[in-house]
Amino acid sequence: MKKLGNIILVMIIVAVVGYIVWKNSNSKVSVTVNTEQPFMTTIEQKRFVPGNLYPLTEIDIKSQISGTLEKVFVKIGDKVKIGDNIAQIKLIPDPSNLERAKSNLNSAKINFENNKRVYERNEELFNKSVIPAIEFDEYKRALDMSKEQYLSAQNQLTLISEGSVRDADISNIIKATASGTIIDLPLKEGSSVIERNNFNNGTTIATVADIETFIFRGKVNESDMKYLYTGMNLTLNLNAYKNQFRQAKLNKISAKGIEDQGIMKYFIEAGFSLINDSLVIRSGYSANAEISLQKKENVLAIKEKYLQFQNDSVYLNIMTPEGKEEKRFITTGLSDGINIEITDGINIDEKFKITDK
Repeated sequence: MKKLGNIILVMIIVAVVGYIVWKNSNSKVSVTVNTEQPFMTTIEQKRFVPGNLYPLTEIDIKSQISGTLEKVFVKIGDKVKIGDNIAQIKLIPDPSNLERAKSNLNSAKINFENNKRVYERNEELFNKSVIPAIEFDEYKRALDMSKEQYLSAQNQLTLISEGSVRDADISNIIKATASGTIIDLPLKEGSSVIERNNFNNGTTIATVADIETFIFRGKVNESDMKYLYTGMNLTLNLNAYKNQFRQAKLNKISAKGIEDQGIMKYFIEAGFSLINDSLVIRSGYSANAEISLQKKENVLAIKEKYLQFQNDSVYLNIMTPEGKEEKRFITTGLSDGINIEITDGINIDEKFKITDK
């Protein structure tokens, strides 16, 4: 009885082991062997360069006087011409400058009144032919100079205290120095304004730009620089709009690179026009430039994923007319990431084995 039980136990173990072996053999990945062959196609190597769009010309409007921004006459998007009023500056006179201007005015007034009296006395003598004309002319010249100094002192005091001078081209009104569209008004009314001079760039009151001509600015890797040249065409994909593309022409290639994450990159600029274009582009919009680096038409190619590698070499398993496999090393050329050019090692009518698991 014990012997029969041992036999049954052994049979059960054999059955379990057999089932596991059968199960594992059926769970193996099946290998399907197929063949492909080369084909003729066009291969184009492209690069996509991210960047931004900016107006071709941007002019910052500065102030010639210091003070606070009292009033702004324009808003973003307005078109202006040279000489149009942009803003008004309220002067905050410095006490010492104000006192100095008053003192200069009093001195100029005293000098003018004195020269006026001298002139009037000598005018009578000149009319009586007591003094010669050349001497009288000196008195007249002194009067004219003192009058000019007096008027200048008046204007200086008025400018410091009021911010403008009537009947003179001196004003606290900031005017446009270029024609275009207002794209930025960085200050709010009441903000401090610093004048532009030899030691300070001054505060920007407004930015005027020509928004009919834009440029694309981006950075290109040094490995692609040898393919670029001035005048080549770029296709811009505008990220702010869906399926909106514009053609641009490369007009500037930087001669000096900058290091970006361990890679030397060079700035490029490409211009395009928006004249008679319904598209509205704002300064700073992002875009991707599609650059065609190399292009070959009607070349022999295969799918790049079918390549087999051995060390630094590339090979394919060629199927011979007898149905056998032949390991053959090949030479590749241009690739677009999907298709790759075959320059040597296989003909268009030959087939090679591919393995899909």
